[in-house]
Amino acid sequence: MPIANCKRCNRIFNKGRRDICPQCVVEEDAAFRTVKAYLKDHRDATLGEVTTNTGVDVELLVDMIRNGRLLLRDNPNLTYPCERCGQPTHAGRYCPSCAAELASALSGAQEELVRKVKEAAHNDGYYSHGQ
Repeated sequence: MPIANCKRCNRIFNKGRRDICPQCVVEEDAAFRTVKAYLKDHRDATLGEVTTNTGVDVELLVDMIRNGRLLLRDNPNLTYPCERCGQPTHAGRYCPSCAAELASALSGAQEELVRKVKEAAHNDGYYSHGQ
């Protein structure tokens, strides 16, 4: 097994599936259970209310959401900031607006790449001047 530093506490550990050490896994699992129990009783809670009333760090809570461990379908007010613009979002790393912009930019880049490949393929061969 490879050895790594825990991304939460920086301890050295034998890395398995996760990027955190076994002690942080136990702490994260306990935090998850606390948040899950709180949200069961407070479906309309916001991110700030959850962190204030459970003591769970905002970054850890957002990580749980982004990693798909905590689903928000039953908690309409629980939003977190988009990684690109900071606007509230309910799913993924980006808000719907940024996700659409990024998808459009990627599509445009893909079309440009395809066009350049076709041009390069079309220009294969020899050019003879004056014949």
